[in-house]
Amino acid sequence: MSSSKVTIKEVASKAGVSIATVSRYINKSIRLREKNRRKIEKAIEELNYHPLVYARRLAGGKLNTFGLIIPGYEGIFYSFYALKIIREVAVALDEKEIDMHLNIYRNKDIFNSSLVDGVIMADVISNKDQLLRLKKEKVPLVVINRKISDKDISFVAVDNYKGAYEATEFLINHGHKNIVHLAGDLEVQCAKQRVEGFNAALEKNGIKKKGNSICQINFSRAKAREELNKLFSSKEKPTAIFCCSDEVASEVLNFADENSIKVPQSLSVIGFDDNPNLSYRDLMLTTVRQPLDQMAREAVKILRQTIDKKTPPQKVVLEPKLVIRDTVGFLQ
Repeated sequence: MSSSKVTIKEVASKAGVSIATVSRYINKSIRLREKNRRKIEKAIEELNYHPLVYARRLAGGKLNTFGLIIPGYEGIFYSFYALKIIREVAVALDEKEIDMHLNIYRNKDIFNSSLVDGVIMADVISNKDQLLRLKKEKVPLVVINRKISDKDISFVAVDNYKGAYEATEFLINHGHKNIVHLAGDLEVQCAKQRVEGFNAALEKNGIKKKGNSICQINFSRAKAREELNKLFSSKEKPTAIFCCSDEVASEVLNFADENSIKVPQSLSVIGFDDNPNLSYRDLMLTTVRQPLDQMAREAVKILRQTIDKKTPPQKVVLEPKLVIRDTVGFLQ
């Protein structure tokens, strides 16, 4: 049964108690028998009843608050992506005089949808059940950084496949054939799509993939360092590396410096993100820019339209851009 149609009277009827007893439960009254508490809890769960959601809708009002849910992961508060999304969503909402309710999902769904008018989900990784739960509660939703096949859910994503394809082909056009991709967590859609774009560019240009052409490092600088030690201990060292993020690209540049590998003369490097906080001496990183600010603003706009005008779900895919700087050179 939909939570939007369930009343306190129905909960009372199913639990076999009075409406006043259910009201005392909702208001956390200490004057409530444990037997009745258990019956009410069971009825609420079976009916999928959310009292604050119902009260708000009954009043026909809004809370003027949007939720932002980000899947938690190690180093999230040092992540360019996470901090950029939080900042850009907050700025976009502030301009509209809307409050933001932030939730970091860490393997437990504690998000209370009754506190918000709608939700922006900054990717969906380990919290797929949370997405389904919010959809079931008929909470207005927009997902960013991930394409969603469900026709009833809006999303704003970046064409990661195209970004990876163009970055890889740019390296190929500079004469590189021994190219390695330091890939992110392949459980994450954007990382998987970048691998697909990398593979497609190699295949189109007739370059045979080697066993170590793709090294999965889960966006970790430490794991990138491990793979770099292996790659440059082998007989056939890579001449170019396409990285899953600018953070990882920065680690590659550090490694090259420590091992007297000249960039871009002996090694070409491309990142992904266009993180302005990263710099490497006198070299500026060639990278793929993903428009995170545009993604955040578009998500806020779509969510407002969904809430205010009840518009149908929107599917938006933004274009990445290859930003050519100093770290790619012709193979010598």
